[in-house]
Amino acid sequence: MVDLGRSYTKTLSLLEQGTFDEALTEYRVGYLASIKKLYSEAASTYPVRFAKAKTWCVWTKKLYVLSVQTEKALRAKKVKQVRTLLAQMRQHFYLLHQETETLNANDWIYAFHQELSKEAPSAAALTKIMTQFGRAKPCLLAQDKNVEHLYDLAKGTWLKTVTPILETETLSDTHLAALREASGLFHKAYGLQFE
Repeated sequence: MVDLGRSYTKTLSLLEQGTFDEALTEYRVGYLASIKKLYSEAASTYPVRFAKAKTWCVWTKKLYVLSVQTEKALRAKKVKQVRTLLAQMRQHFYLLHQETETLNANDWIYAFHQELSKEAPSAAALTKIMTQFGRAKPCLLAQDKNVEHLYDLAKGTWLKTVTPILETETLSDTHLAALREASGLFHKAYGLQFE
């Protein structure tokens, strides 16, 4: 799952840079190959971590379908469709983690970012997510000894912005702009991982 997440974020980064051919290559070699392996080897037998999944077979099939659709959209250079499908894949993993009660810090960062993406985010929902984030273990990327200090630094910077704003009773437009800016960076670095 770690390699899957790395390839996913690298594909997104290459898309942002406008290098479609490289994005397609990364996606095929790093992401799609892993999905095909997962689908062929674990489509009917779930990993122990996901033992609480009610419909593992259905979940893996949907992931496979989304993955193949994304490859086709990448080949056709349909940027908007690719971004939509990649976002659906991240959501698909989030829902699995939610169902199996395996949400890590990266999932809570993702949830926070999703709430902020709404036209009128709820301060109560954001505060609740922050509470869960504080209790969750970091994603595997953040636990890597080579980058652990970078995660701690990014987390500290994010919390310095987010915490005081969430202590206010209402979220003004200025508050939302600051939350979105700080959370966008943190989400991009640590909220996209799947594991």
